[in-house]
Amino acid sequence: MTDSNQTLKEVLSAISVDEAAKREVLTASANWSIRQLSQFFLKHGISGAPVVSQNNELLGVVTQSDIVRFESAPPDAEAILSILQKHAGPQASVDTSNIEQIEAHANEYCVVDMIMTSKVFSVDCGTSLDSAYELIKSRDIHRLFVTRDGALCGVMTSMDILNVVMEQMSDVYVSV
Repeated sequence: MTDSNQTLKEVLSAISVDEAAKREVLTASANWSIRQLSQFFLKHGISGAPVVSQNNELLGVVTQSDIVRFESAPPDAEAILSILQKHAGPQASVDTSNIEQIEAHANEYCVVDMIMTSKVFSVDCGTSLDSAYELIKSRDIHRLFVTRDGALCGVMTSMDILNVVMEQMSDVYVSV
């Protein structure tokens, strides 16, 4: 319970993001096809997800906007060569039929790590809510990924912090 003499900043400084972060985080794999990613978003009714490696290391974030951008601008010849080499090895030969097939089925051949944003904002699970709030405010973002030893373990949104603030304020008013 919050002491009415404590400031909200002091209260939030004493609470770690680990205590308030959501634990169940749906994640995407960097090597999923764009089609798999689209189906994943539809199945779960979400518009974005963190991208993790096989050992749950946070690699980036991908959203529906990334898919729309990808689908509105087909891959160029360099991207197609990269796709061919990824699927067939570095010695892959490129001819017109290969390029046409990849262009026609890009959402099956292209993978999440080609469209994701690799710059993500994350905090360690021991970070205070006050510090998390300051990062969200200074970077004008809406969510932070929570990590423990580099592995994703939760997500903290601006709404989660607001909920803690409201809970702490109600404790003050109840105790006065």
